[in-house]
Order: sequence, then C-alpha cells, then structure tokens
Amino acid sequence: MSDDIRKRFEFPNSLIQSQTVGHLIAAVLKENSFSEKIHQSTTQTPALNLLWEKCCSDNVVVRTTCCEGLVALVAQDHAEFSYVLNGILNLIPSTRNTHGLIKAIMKLLQMQALKEGQGEKKSIQDIYTIRNHPQPLITVLEHRPDCWPVLLQQLTIFFQQCPERSEVSCVQIMAPFLRYLYCEPSQLQEYANLRVALLKVLLQPRVLCDKEQPSMLEQQILQLCCDMVPCLQIKDLIQTTEVMLFIEEVYLSLLRYPVFWKTQLTQLTLQLLCVCEVSLKITGECSSLVRLLEHSVELLKEDLPVELIMIGIALLLLQTPACQQKPILSLALKLLSCAEGQKIPKSSLLLVMPILQILSSIALEDCISMDEEGPSRQQLALNLLEMIQQECYRDDHPKLSYRLVFPVTSMYGSIFTTLRILEVMREESAVSDWLASVESLLPITTAIPVHVFLLLAHLLVEDKGQNLHQILKVTSELAQADSSQVPNLIPVLMFKLGRPLEPILCNNILYTLPTLGVHKVCVGQILRVIQLLGTTPQLRAVTLRLLTSLWEKQDRVYPELQRFMAMSDVPSLSVSKEIQWEKLIAKAASIRDICKQRPYQHGADMLAAISQVLNECTKPDQATPAALVLQGLHALCQAE
Repeated sequence: MSDDIRKRFEFPNSLIQSQTVGHLIAAVLKENSFSEKIHQSTTQTPALNLLWEKCCSDNVVVRTTCCEGLVALVAQDHAEFSYVLNGILNLIPSTRNTHGLIKAIMKLLQMQALKEGQGEKKSIQDIYTIRNHPQPLITVLEHRPDCWPVLLQQLTIFFQQCPERSEVSCVQIMAPFLRYLYCEPSQLQEYANLRVALLKVLLQPRVLCDKEQPSMLEQQILQLCCDMVPCLQIKDLIQTTEVMLFIEEVYLSLLRYPVFWKTQLTQLTLQLLCVCEVSLKITGECSSLVRLLEHSVELLKEDLPVELIMIGIALLLLQTPACQQKPILSLALKLLSCAEGQKIPKSSLLLVMPILQILSSIALEDCISMDEEGPSRQQLALNLLEMIQQECYRDDHPKLSYRLVFPVTSMYGSIFTTLRILEVMREESAVSDWLASVESLLPITTAIPVHVFLLLAHLLVEDKGQNLHQILKVTSELAQADSSQVPNLIPVLMFKLGRPLEPILCNNILYTLPTLGVHKVCVGQILRVIQLLGTTPQLRAVTLRLLTSLWEKQDRVYPELQRFMAMSDVPSLSVSKEIQWEKLIAKAASIRDICKQRPYQHGADMLAAISQVLNECTKPDQATPAALVLQGLHALCQAE
C-alpha cells in the first residue's frame, strides 16, 4: 500500500497526485479507526508517517495537498489541534519547503479564532503570548527568518479572506505576533522587509460599507496599531525611520474617518510630537511629521489639546535646526489662527523664548540658508510674536481623555509637567512658591530641564512687577547651575525691557544681564547687547557699570572695558552736565571695583585713571568720584 502510494505521488500529474493524498488520508483514518483522536501518543502508522513526510515534498501540489489534509483531519475532529500544530512547527526549522506548512498554520489559526471567538468563555488574546506559549508565527519567524515572503503572502490572504463573523477574533489571535514583529526590543533587521510590507497590507482600505465608520476588521487592526505605538522601539536611525513610517501610515489611515477616530487621532497627535523630538535628534528631520500635525489642526480644530501641543512646539523649536523651523512655525500659526477672533491659550506665551531665539539668530543663519517659497522664517516668527502679544488669553482646562497613559518617549513628561505647573500658577502665590522650590533644588542640580527655562521665560514675559525681582534672581541662579539656555534667555530679557515698566524694574533687568555671563560662549552675546546700550549717550554710564559687572564674571572682556572707559573721557557737547556727571561717577566706581577685584592683574593700569579723576575732582561738590577712586587706591595699597 505504502509503495503504491509513493509511486502515484511520483506520477507527474496534479490530478493523480491530489487523488493520492485523498487515498493517503483514508489510509490514515483506517489505520487509526479503533483509537480516539490522533494525538502525540498515538502510534505512528506507516500512512501517518508518509503523510508527514510528504508535507515537506519538493512537489508543490503534493506538499500543499498533504498539509491541507492535516488541517482537514483537525477540522473533521480526527486529530488533535495541538498535535498537528506542534508537528508542523517541528518540521519548520529543517524543511526546505515551508509554503504548505505555513499555509496550514494559517488555516489552523483561523479555525481556532472562529471556534474560540464563538465560545466567549475567555479572551482569544489569552491563548497566545510573545514569550510564554508564543504565537506559532513567532516560532516560525525565529527559526526561519528567510521565509518572510511566504509569511507575508499568507498573512495577506489571512486578512483579505477573514470571515466576517470572526473578524475580531482573527485580529486578536494575530495580535501577539504583530506586537512581537513591531515592538520586540531586540528587533532584528532581518524582519524589516516583512514589517514594512505587512504594514501596507494591514492598513490598505477595505471595502467601503459605511461612510461614517470603518469595517469591523479595519477598526480592530487600526486600534491594535494605535495600541502598539507606545511600545515601538526608537534607538537608532533604522528604527526611527521605521517608526516614522509606521505612525505616518497609521495616521493617514485614521484620517479616512476623522470623526470616528477623533480620540485616537488626538492621542496620536501627542505621540507625533514626541516622535518629532527623537527624529530631530537622530535624523535631523521632522518636517513630514509636522505636516501630519497640520492635518490634525485642520480636521480636529476645537477637539485638539491646544495647550499640550503648544508646549510641545515650544520645546521642539528650542532644539530644531534652522532648516526645520519653518514648518513648526507654520503649525503654531495655524494652531493659533483656529481661534478665529477668540482668545488664544495663555500657554502660547511659552513660544516667546523660542521665537525671540529665532529672530535674534536669523542674521547669522541666513548666510547659510537657501531661498525657499512662501513666507520667510523671520516673517513667520514675527507674525507669531505679534499674535501672542495681543494679550487676549483664555484659561481653559485641557480635556483629561487626551492625556497619554503610555507616551512613546519621555518628552511627554516635560509637556504634561509644564501644563500642570501652568495650571497651578494661575494663583499668584503659587508663582512665588514654585520659584522658591526651583531655587532650593539648584545646589544639587547640574542639568536643568528645558521646560523649567520655558516656564521662567513665560513668567518673565507675563509678570507685571509683583514677582519680577524673584524671577530675575532665579534666572541668574539657573544660569550658574546650567548655562546651556543662557543664549535663549538674553533675548527674553531684552524683550521685557521693551515693555512698559517702572525704572527700578528696568534697572533690575539690566543688571541681570552680566550675571548670565557664566560661560565664555555666552559672553559675546551679552557683550553685544551691552555695547548696543552704549550707543545711546544717556545710557553710557549704565553701560560702563554693566561692563564692569560682566568683567567680574569674565576677565576676557577687560580690553573692551578699558576701551569704553577711555571713550567716557571724551567730552561731548550733545549731552547734559547731569549725564557727564553720571559717566564720571560710573568711571570712578569701575576703577574702584577693578582695584578691589584684581589688584595684582590690573591695578597698575588704574593708577593713571585714579590720578586723572583726582586732578579733575578738586571741588567740594565733586567729592563722590574722588572718594570712589581713593577707595580703589586704598585697595591697591592693601594688596601691596
């Protein structure tokens, strides 16, 4: 019997070969007619052994039909499900021909999904996992990564021919495999082709049965994809590129039914912000993701968590290269423009620091930028700043349902923390408390989170004078602890000077500038600001004192200080006697400070200046500058 069947299998005719498989199945059933279902402990009869053997045949008709015969034995209750499934999985590592075996696994999984889905006793998701009792396709892929084209083909058929009554259970039974494929921490590059190709299969539009909502199969697949987003791996360039592609494809699929997927779109918008940051750090590119965010603004409008997105944009702008800033600025403008005459969110004040940073650096960066269509980066930044300065703010509370439970990166932690602090600081007393708490943590901190600087700049711009002294004090101390954001804070201080303020507050802001010169990289920017002030004759006395304060921090500005002191000696007919007097006192005070601070280094340079002041100030009403330089002379004598 066995030899006859083997000869018939070798006959080169597909009809004869298919009929022979039928005879072989009949022989298997005949040999096991007195036993229960065929299972692991069942005696392996010649016909059964031959059936398993031919499942790996080189002949495509024979192996395919034999594999279908095994599935039929399970379907007709002649063989145990686990026996056939495990038998196929045992053959996978060593066989040359996996096509029929993988197809049989798919059929078995479909049968199991249909059966378990009808029972409703337990969730199908509990049947298989990723590690303990892994989903069969995980085992196949781990042992035979080279068979991914066969897997792709069969998965395509599986989802395309999914029975309508078991669509939910079919997706659930595949969920562990899909999570393994897309979210496994030790993600293998060998699976990359399968991941990319399968994503297109999963997200291809289904037959349109309802204009208001997608089919049940599409709902299940898209919800699974949304659930996988927080678990996606973003460690290197390849993974980041794959994640960007994954989120973009899922996002565009959700946009087919924006009303139905409103919550998912909103949450994915926040995830997109987080991925933008990672993409910028690894690839230097995020414009494609920002374009998707613009679609959200157009479609979701009032349902968007505007405050959270605004904070995310502010954080992004501070770490975005100039070539990537235009789309982000356009997004912010579109977000604020949606207000359509209404009040804009108060969180938009957080954008002031990054906008001023962009505007202050445009002259330097434009020399390496290329001409682009549409409004320039400078124009976009100016439009945004003008919109923010309207001072028509609303204090609305963000919707709780839009807060992410599992963000894809840690950036969301900064966004959410900033929002909560802004909510708390609606109470004026809370501002002082927050500043005090920040100040208390500085002695044990070496790196300050960027959102702290954003909040500080927000307070600086918004404050009317009540807490300004404390804000400026904390600003100086933050610069001492972490100088990385000092270049961004300087334009904010200058912006604040341009607002209506009491003279004493303006003075406090001016004298905060030199305290920020804690790193040599920051000195040039501060020096340029002070020099700009010195171009106004009425401010030259203040400029000299500011230069002296900066010199106390950074000795490298001493030549500039000397030059400015020499300039103050030049008489001018365009200024009043009062201003000349202020300049003289400022010069005398600077001489004193130089003699006290670094007598050995620069004391000798000051002797001539001391003599000059003493010779000029001989009258009783000129005692103040004379006394100041004499204090400097006394300090030199003490040093000697």
